[in-house]
Amino acid sequence: MGGKGRRLLPLSTDLKPKAFLSVTRNRKTMFRNTLNRIAKVIPPEHIVVVANRSHSGLVKKDMPKASGRNLILEPASRNTAPAIALAASILNRKNKDAVMLVLPTDHYIHEEDKQLALLRKGIDFVKSKEDVIVALALKPKYPSTEFGYIKVSKSAGSAGIVKAEHFVEKPDLKTAKKYIASGRYLWNAGIFIFKASTLIKALKKYAPKIFHGLKSKDMRRSYKKMPDISIDYAILEKADNVYGLKGYYNWTDMGSFDALRKVLKRESRRFVEKDGKIIKIL
Repeated sequence: MGGKGRRLLPLSTDLKPKAFLSVTRNRKTMFRNTLNRIAKVIPPEHIVVVANRSHSGLVKKDMPKASGRNLILEPASRNTAPAIALAASILNRKNKDAVMLVLPTDHYIHEEDKQLALLRKGIDFVKSKEDVIVALALKPKYPSTEFGYIKVSKSAGSAGIVKAEHFVEKPDLKTAKKYIASGRYLWNAGIFIFKASTLIKALKKYAPKIFHGLKSKDMRRSYKKMPDISIDYAILEKADNVYGLKGYYNWTDMGSFDALRKVLKRESRRFVEKDGKIIKIL
């Protein structure tokens, strides 16, 4: 579902994460807009949402036809590695060749067509290879301290897809400037593509606690005991079969009031502000 959005308090809360905010002219939530966009790449009946159990009402409001086939409710609040692993485990049992496109629902995409073209390229690459993981690696617009980075190989690669050498968390400004100057560090968009079976193999090798937890007959209990860890730390930083899909499109990660303010103005949405914080969107 994306982040909890605590940086946008009081507008976004644990009970209503930022993905369920309406920031666009069409007055749909970011979650609903994401579903509409991705339906141009993935048939709607194959879209699977992983959400916290406490958010099931919000999900079903935007996704009224949601059922057990395409809605997975986390037994407890955990990070991206357990959530993605749970989805992969379920999909792998249904179809070992299932290709997973994993993306957050709280991004504002300025250039939809460019993003969808990149996603299609990544999906085709994963289908054509054995056991590869693809991460979208976007050309930085500026030295950001708000995004993670992917260090990619110097080699030209195939159609803009190159080996990923290293994943790094949000740097300080001095380090971010060095990354940009090197030309080898790209923004980690938090979007990944792989076969469900590939992730299961990676979990077994690099995240055995999560892997064995998925085999439990009492998933509610075992899930609560899984490490609260991101997919980046659990798998991507360790695996040697990760590729960066290089590309560029305008997007905004709604992780700050500055970012939210710019989007609302772009979309001609009025809002109420107090002490530098947006407290209501009209």
